[in-house]
Amino acid sequence: MRSLSRTVLEALARRRPRYALQVSAPKLGVCGLRVRLSPTSPLYSAAGGEIVELPLDQVIAPVVLKRGAWQAEEIELIATYAPPQPSVLFDVGANIGLVTRQLLHRLPTIETAVCFEPHPDNFLYMKRNLEHLPRCVLVNAALGAKEDELTLYEDVHNAGNCSLNPGAIANANCRTTKIRCLPVSDDLLLERVPPALRDAPIVWKSDTQGYDETIMCRLSDDFWRRVHVCVFEILRIARPAYDPSRFAAILGRFPLRRFSDEPNTPVSVADILAYAEGDDGASRDLLVARAAT
Repeated sequence: MRSLSRTVLEALARRRPRYALQVSAPKLGVCGLRVRLSPTSPLYSAAGGEIVELPLDQVIAPVVLKRGAWQAEEIELIATYAPPQPSVLFDVGANIGLVTRQLLHRLPTIETAVCFEPHPDNFLYMKRNLEHLPRCVLVNAALGAKEDELTLYEDVHNAGNCSLNPGAIANANCRTTKIRCLPVSDDLLLERVPPALRDAPIVWKSDTQGYDETIMCRLSDDFWRRVHVCVFEILRIARPAYDPSRFAAILGRFPLRRFSDEPNTPVSVADILAYAEGDDGASRDLLVARAAT
């Protein structure tokens, strides 16, 4: 006689096969997937990008399996304000490479992408997900104030939730690993760019779970003059101190400022600084840009 659980699982597999895979994977010891993409997916490329590799978590994998895309709203915003001429993408906290992959598929004007990802497993996923895009430079490190070996805290249920700050992750869901941190500077970033593109416009994306402001404030005015569009996360947790006046000066360089969940609503520098002062664990992605192309 069949057990009830087997009957339910077989019915689920027929009706919702991807969800059945997710719920059964832990029992089977499956922790990752190779997914053949639909040609309509922004993650798809006929030039070697027919497959995407995903950690089988409870956040990234379900979204990509259902929608065939990741952070589609942010991708659209960046594409709207990206420079029309040859440019460079810096992706800080690149995770498994999905944002970079979609942007390079969408924007052939991005001639080089420099991706920083400190988590060793995520870095390997990223390396495989971007191997059909030879213009990517991949760095297995975090960015911070100095060169160091640090503890990275990882949410076991969300491969995208890794932080140097334990306050970003619930203790019950947390595991740790040691990672390398590099001291962020203009030179450290630009030395990874081909010489012909050292003066090219810049597209900036960062998602570092509470360290974005610190990293951004350590880059020079000359660097920010070249940035045409920037999307980064503001995570309202206790995080490293940064200079609010310096951060305000960077934001003030960009006439267009929007939270990604309200892309048609302008937001002031003062409002952004006020939001960043919170400590309730909420987060929003902010877009700042020069002008639509």
